[in-house]
Amino acid sequence: MNKEEPVPGLVKIPQVTPPLIGHLFELAAGFYQEAPWRWVDDNHPMEIRYPPENKPRYGVVMGRGGEVFGLAVYDTLDDLRTMCRDDLSTKQMTSMTSWCVLLFEEAAAMSFDDLDAMIQYGWQVAAEDAYPVFGRATRSMEMVPPERSDLLWMEGALAAILAYLPQYKQTPYGRPHTTDIMLPVATISGEAQVSLKIPPPDF
Repeated sequence: MNKEEPVPGLVKIPQVTPPLIGHLFELAAGFYQEAPWRWVDDNHPMEIRYPPENKPRYGVVMGRGGEVFGLAVYDTLDDLRTMCRDDLSTKQMTSMTSWCVLLFEEAAAMSFDDLDAMIQYGWQVAAEDAYPVFGRATRSMEMVPPERSDLLWMEGALAAILAYLPQYKQTPYGRPHTTDIMLPVATISGEAQVSLKIPPPDF
């Protein structure tokens, strides 16, 4: 993330409301505080369907290496498989995939619009280096604002991961972990269902 050129603010995305952003910030803070990277790494991706009848996306928890923390979300199984290849450079993999991301950064990575909105609405962050930055990666390795659909999906996905982590923690790190579960989650639009599968079928 280039901190001299923050991703434009979420508040500027059409039809993205302050209540949605506020809930995303709340979920992101909970995600950071739970530190799922202590139990999950990029060898344990998740298939997430939200709503359950929609096509799946594939989440990968980042942070086990201690450098970049957050959640990467790949749009297709092929994108996920590409990012797991060891015969391609990072640039090659990025140019071949479609994905969005939640990163935890210092305040300098946030847009001024979102920082102003944080003060206005009282949105909280978990730590000085845990400001939530939501973006979509381009094939030229730039970070651009996510689409509204990305943010709505992130709301359900983050809520589902947080709901499931207590069960995940019961599995010792490094051991195979499998699950196929439907989780009820709270969104700003009401209760919803999220399908979570670990590992993704056919991965």
